[in-house]
Amino acid sequence: MDVQAMHMSDGLVDARASTLFYIVAALGVALAAWRARSELDERSAPVAGLLTAFVFALQMINVPVLPGVSGHVVGGALTALLVGPFTGALCVTIVLVVQAFVFADGGLSALGTNITNMALAGVAAGYASAVLLRELLRRRRPQSPLTALAGAAFAAGFVSIGAATTGFVVEYALGGTAVPFADVAYLYGVHVPVGIVEGLVTAAVVVAVAWARPDAVRLLRGGARPAPSPRLTRVQLMGALGFATLIVAGALAPLASSSPDALDAATRRGCESATETRTGDCMARNVREHRLADGALAGYTVGERDESAWVAGLIGAALTFVTAGVSFRVLVRPGATTRRERVPAPEPPSQPPF
Repeated sequence: MDVQAMHMSDGLVDARASTLFYIVAALGVALAAWRARSELDERSAPVAGLLTAFVFALQMINVPVLPGVSGHVVGGALTALLVGPFTGALCVTIVLVVQAFVFADGGLSALGTNITNMALAGVAAGYASAVLLRELLRRRRPQSPLTALAGAAFAAGFVSIGAATTGFVVEYALGGTAVPFADVAYLYGVHVPVGIVEGLVTAAVVVAVAWARPDAVRLLRGGARPAPSPRLTRVQLMGALGFATLIVAGALAPLASSSPDALDAATRRGCESATETRTGDCMARNVREHRLADGALAGYTVGERDESAWVAGLIGAALTFVTAGVSFRVLVRPGATTRRERVPAPEPPSQPPF
């Protein structure tokens, strides 16, 4: 059984469950697309496209979280806090679609389950927890606005991983077989450090954007006090985000850990003892090879050459940016920016409303 992937693979759940969650994912993405029209305008759509490419690049970096186990950032909470929960769900969905069809990462039949886990459940839980926690932290420490924002963003990232993990448990329970409690405990255990990494990255990026351009953080909009003057122009923010994407995809991604991803490690636990008749407790015993495993960019390499990972990363980031940019531009309501620009800009307050 040589199939390895960062996301759920074909055969991990049965056809009935795969179909069910394709329907759930389709309905969820349709709702997100409809509601994202109220979050997007002509200025925010390109930023959302760049953010999608940035998340694609982040997902390429697997970092060691436990001996023999690695993890990667999902980016659901990050996108939700910056561009809104509905646009954020679309960002992660686009990343998952590109990964499945271009890089053979995540099964084609499992795409519905992956979208439900990470783009729907993870984004919703992460954003909701950030909204609740930010208000509580701001009340307790009103003089530390960035600290409150960082705490809320960290919690959002951590919770989003827990929600995605729970989503997998539910999906496997519906479409897999009975799994011993020890394996479920191990699944959550290996995802705790992944959640910590997710929280740290989410907090760092959100706080950095809030410091540079507070009005670019969706979580900060609608407060009682107006936003302070930005330190960067929107073009400069996009340039910084684009540069970060190039660095992550082109320079850091090739350094990613080769250890199995946390989900892969958990689902393959016990596979060594499974018999040829595929009995035993191994969750991944029915996993099949990806149908596009022979693709030109399968495995995030070009022609299976390991030294070409940086090229595949840049190609993937560019493809994701174009796909997301076009998709978000289609969703923008005509004249959305014009209407907003008619509202006079408020005077900056002495204390930022973080």
